[in-house]
Amino acid sequence: MSPTVLLALVSPAVAIVIGLWGFRRSTRADKLRAFFELQERYIATDVRAGRRALHRLVKDRSSDEIPMLDQDVLRSAGYSLAIMNAIAIACEGRYVDQDLVARSMGRSFAAAIESAKPYIDYLEKVRGFRPYPFAERLAAKFLAADLKQRQRPRPDRTFQASAPIPTANGEGKSGDSQT
Repeated sequence: MSPTVLLALVSPAVAIVIGLWGFRRSTRADKLRAFFELQERYIATDVRAGRRALHRLVKDRSSDEIPMLDQDVLRSAGYSLAIMNAIAIACEGRYVDQDLVARSMGRSFAAAIESAKPYIDYLEKVRGFRPYPFAERLAAKFLAADLKQRQRPRPDRTFQASAPIPTANGEGKSGDSQT
């Protein structure tokens, strides 16, 4: 087989491999960029204030008590939940890496949704549907993963006194000696 024929046969395959590698790399970069944009929204002052209101003012109430709360509190909580629902939609649509979202804000996200249950229940009564289904679904995944993580046995990380301790001259010294 001549080098020209070999080059003609191999070149398209190499081009396809390079194209796929470049596409995968750009897709990962796009996902990372989208994650940082969502994280910026999640930690914005007004969204944090809404999550704080959910924890402090909504959490231990019944859905019947929610209309008695200040309208600014409800607006702030609703805005935070809308942002969280958008994050969940991005995760479900695979526009961002769900594992990265879970590691970055998973516990906070799940705790805020849990605190928002009375507010969401109230909105369901008023509107006839649950308005933040994506956020609730994602929070349930995060809670289940966190529970699974906590149930996993942890390795023993205690200090072993008999392990050699490096010294300045490079020799090991026993940890249980009294010098």
